[in-house]
Amino acid sequence: MNHFSDADKLKAKFDGRVTGYLHTNYPLKKISWFRVGGSAELMFKPKDLTDLKKFMHIKPSNVPVTVLGGASNTLIRDHGIPGVVIVLGRAFNYIKQTAVDTIECGAAVPSKKISNFVLKNNLGGLSFLNTIPGTFGGAVKMNSGAYGAEVADILISAKFIDDRGNEFDSNLSDICYGYRSSNISDHMICISATIKGSIVNREEIIQEINRHKKHRNSAQPVKERTGGSTFKNPINVKAWKLIRDAGCLGLSSGDAVISGLHANFIINRGNATAHDIELLGEKIKKRVKEKTGIDLEWEIRRIGNGPKVEL
Repeated sequence: MNHFSDADKLKAKFDGRVTGYLHTNYPLKKISWFRVGGSAELMFKPKDLTDLKKFMHIKPSNVPVTVLGGASNTLIRDHGIPGVVIVLGRAFNYIKQTAVDTIECGAAVPSKKISNFVLKNNLGGLSFLNTIPGTFGGAVKMNSGAYGAEVADILISAKFIDDRGNEFDSNLSDICYGYRSSNISDHMICISATIKGSIVNREEIIQEINRHKKHRNSAQPVKERTGGSTFKNPINVKAWKLIRDAGCLGLSSGDAVISGLHANFIINRGNATAHDIELLGEKIKKRVKEKTGIDLEWEIRRIGNGPKVEL
């Protein structure tokens, strides 16, 4: 495992000045869905919003910050993440109803938890969140979606902290959303979002959630070490079909293999490294490009430092 030799010096810049959790050389594979990756030079879990604002305000401008949510759609490279990794905790894990058809969600709320809340409150149009891994702050940034719906369809507004600790609101019209993407800067930390549903019969919501869960459980390797969909779907074609038809199913790299259940999922069979996973992804991209002329785009967020990936 990698070790950042100056981590204690970095931590000393914040000791006694913030009240949240500070941990040097934190092994990020503990929270990675792939169970791979190096360490965070410094992990910070703010106690509350005030603590987060203060941290960002006093942080030296040359110290990089990476925000991790549920680490589900993320590949953390083997040499770890220099600087500070921020993980939002309990103070940001809340849901409150603000109107009969509107709720505010903290950025650390698991998306699945939102679907459970709306079920109890008869709010329709949000059932797709039951199948979205990770926390809602990440979903807001990447415009997560499933079964024909996405965050852009339900978002009213979101709150952010910038790299100096200033808080501001953005309405949906302020955000440019695309397919699994947005113009939200990596320097902005989502702290909450307000979303809207519609009042429907509770039985309709139950049926929709069950239908989505049944399909997901039968079509995706939900019990494996994976990071979700590896590549974005190109226009008018599914990535898994391109991968299958390009003859990629037998490709592997170390213990990183392509799921036999869904070709757009890479699985850690046990002892894969992040390098193995990224290398396999690049092999898939190369094969699909050669066979179809289509250049697949990574959907999984790849962060941190690691060995160079060479085909």
